[in-house]
Amino acid sequence: MLGPGEEELGLGLGEILSVISRRRNVLLWIIGPALVLATVALMIVTPRYSAETMILIETPQQSVATFDSVISGLSGDAESVKSESYVLTSRALADRVIQKLALDQDPEFNSALDPDTGKRKPDAIAPDLEYTGVVDAFLKRLSVLPQDKSRVITVSFSSESPQKAALGANALVEEYILARLEAKYEGTQRASGWLSERVNELREKVEVAEQRVEEARREFGLLEGQGYTLTAQELGELNSQLIIAKTDRAEAEVELQLVDRLLATSGGAATANDVLDSTLIQRLREQQSEVQRRVAELSSEYGDKHPKMIQLRAEAENLELRIEEEVRKIVAGLRNKASSAQARERAVEERLRSLKNRAADSNQNEIQLRALEREADAGRSLLTTMLARQKETISQEDIDFQQPDARIISPADTPIEPSFPQTGITLGLVFLAATIIGMMVILILELLDGGFRSSEQLERVTGIPSLGFIPKAGLPKEFDSLPSYVASHPNTAFAESIRTLNWTLGLAYSEGRPQRILVSSAVPEEGKTTIATCLASVQSSAGERVLLIDADTRRPSCNGLLNLNRDPGLTDVLMGNAQLDDALQTCEWSGLTLLPAGRPTPNISNLLASSKLEALLDVLDREYDLIVIDSPPILAAADARILAKHAHAAFVVVRWAKTRRQTVRLAVQQLDATGVPIAGTLLSAVDARKHAQYGYGDSGVYAGNLEKYYAG
Repeated sequence: MLGPGEEELGLGLGEILSVISRRRNVLLWIIGPALVLATVALMIVTPRYSAETMILIETPQQSVATFDSVISGLSGDAESVKSESYVLTSRALADRVIQKLALDQDPEFNSALDPDTGKRKPDAIAPDLEYTGVVDAFLKRLSVLPQDKSRVITVSFSSESPQKAALGANALVEEYILARLEAKYEGTQRASGWLSERVNELREKVEVAEQRVEEARREFGLLEGQGYTLTAQELGELNSQLIIAKTDRAEAEVELQLVDRLLATSGGAATANDVLDSTLIQRLREQQSEVQRRVAELSSEYGDKHPKMIQLRAEAENLELRIEEEVRKIVAGLRNKASSAQARERAVEERLRSLKNRAADSNQNEIQLRALEREADAGRSLLTTMLARQKETISQEDIDFQQPDARIISPADTPIEPSFPQTGITLGLVFLAATIIGMMVILILELLDGGFRSSEQLERVTGIPSLGFIPKAGLPKEFDSLPSYVASHPNTAFAESIRTLNWTLGLAYSEGRPQRILVSSAVPEEGKTTIATCLASVQSSAGERVLLIDADTRRPSCNGLLNLNRDPGLTDVLMGNAQLDDALQTCEWSGLTLLPAGRPTPNISNLLASSKLEALLDVLDREYDLIVIDSPPILAAADARILAKHAHAAFVVVRWAKTRRQTVRLAVQQLDATGVPIAGTLLSAVDARKHAQYGYGDSGVYAGNLEKYYAG
């Protein structure tokens, strides 16, 4: 809830519309000139045409060759697309387009050239600064915009000529693509040259490394064969020979041991494998078998002493001797074989021990050799890689091999309609901007408006009831004062508002209208004297006995409104310089009695605070039905607060839309501190027609349809 003196801050839609309606002239005075100026500017400005072309940033694609490009393509991500948009607005690219289209010779872009003749102006700037200006002018007409969530870039170029607009946009994109190809080509050439130098250096280093390896082999005696050093190969061969020798020796010894065991038995040697495998022994045994068969055949025919039998037995013995001789030879051969195997094994072992000693001595040399070999291998591996990359690079040196990173997906066409100025949009924006500015001005005016516009507003700020308002009234030339006009025209809106004030004062108190009513204001020029005089005149015309006391002795005005004398008056009666009957004056046309201010005196405050005033008022109470006291402004002097103690009620007059709110609040607080019952506040000099535009509860009173109820 709002406390006393606090005002509502919120504005409803109706209030806003009401503010706009009553301030519409301010809005019209801002919008009208703005639209006129914008229209004139649109008529004199040189139109420009804009052409757009769109390019697509390509992602890296598979090359025709089986190897990667030396200069990689664009990744196609958002950062790359944005970076390329900056490249499109670079001065280097702009310079290429300017040279291609000869824009430095065009007066539209070169301000140093005369637009009519195309010749250089006498007062033109230096050529280098002139060309810088051409580039700046070109870039001002260029707009590059990456499209959201895509790899598409829109390039827009504007010019006074539709053809130049299209040429500029297309030329910029073409030069951009060509520049990308040239950059790739130059990069490939640089890479190829660098690779050639590196390959030559590596080749020399590899040759030196391999030569050092061979020299080390010869120096250390570590010659290789089939990937191994000769010592290692010889050790391997000797190990193999030793294994074979041991095997042969073991076999020979096993055979010899077997034969020796067989020899220890009768006829056992004949069953040995070597004996059985001997071809000669097999033939001898065959012959022996044949002789034995013949002996068996002839033994039945001939006796033992028969010459044939003797011959056959002699042959048999001879064959037996030959077989035994052959067996002895075979046994001797086995013994020789075993001895030879043992000797060969010992020889191989001796040679192997000697070679191992040599190998142990050459281990340190072999470590050094391996280090040299690793260095040579690394050089050969790097050389092989560089040679392969060099072949790839050389194959890409042809510019036709290079592929662009972007392509045109929508070339610029020659525009038909100018892009600038856009009359409809421009006027719409000007109207919108002017409207916004007008609204802001209206808001500022409303915020700076510290006066009161309605009774409701006055009641919220002061915290005391409102008695309504008095409309502003014009005074015809044939009348000297407003009270005399009201007396002769009782059916006017102003007269009706005065009568309404009288009834409102009566309704404000349960006992009825107070007898002594103090009329005051916060500051001068509020209309309090006029309202007090009119209130007293209207009630006097209605048949009441009314006394108007002009207590504003510093600036008295009541006598002037009633065309009466200023003195003798109140001050003269209080000081004893005049009798009350001599001071009282009567107005002829209203019957109102006036106690004028009297002669000015510097100690008026003391007189008003004395008991003489209260005694005077007691006397007057018995003679009059209503006493209206016109006091000085509350904040101007202490007189109003002193007089308030002698009044039965008081109300404060506030001038409509003029008196500051803080001023009225302070005046009401000071008046309330006196203890006098404050009937309320009253708005004066209200413009009824303007007041009707505010939409308050009392808006439209004395105006609009209600205006016809009054005579004027």
